[in-house]
Amino acid sequence: MRAGDEAAYRQFLAKAAARLRADLRRKVPGDSELEDIVQECLIAVHRKRHTLDPGRPVGPWLHAIAKYKLIDFWRKRGRGREVYGLFGEDGPDAPVPPAMLAGRDVEALLALLPAQQAEAVRLVHLEGLTGSEASARAGVGLAAMKLRVHRGMKRLNALVHEGEK
Repeated sequence: MRAGDEAAYRQFLAKAAARLRADLRRKVPGDSELEDIVQECLIAVHRKRHTLDPGRPVGPWLHAIAKYKLIDFWRKRGRGREVYGLFGEDGPDAPVPPAMLAGRDVEALLALLPAQQAEAVRLVHLEGLTGSEASARAGVGLAAMKLRVHRGMKRLNALVHEGEK
């Protein structure tokens, strides 16, 4: 990919686009939106190609890029049919189907958190602010904001899964 073979690079991008489309199809509502995200991913692949370790598999690297582009998409869109970042079993950035949130009052769950963690989760995951924007609004450092969000999400995940038992 980095050796300068244009034909091989085009072939790699075509295969990557097909794989991204297949992976993202179930997470994105419309074909035009899907294509937008695939194109964003391919641009990121091109820009970040220097970070790919030739001795490691391409799949996880490609998946990580797609994950972050999908998160960006949902943040810009306002999290339409799926909520990202709340209660996912694959970590804080996993998609959550609406059925999993049915009957759950997010504000009631947030009320069970310490105030600082609840505020951090609201700012980042409900309002869609970046970590920097949220930390500026809360008047804390970025590292503190990230820690509050992480701890808040971990606690929310535990609370939700407690209710399933």
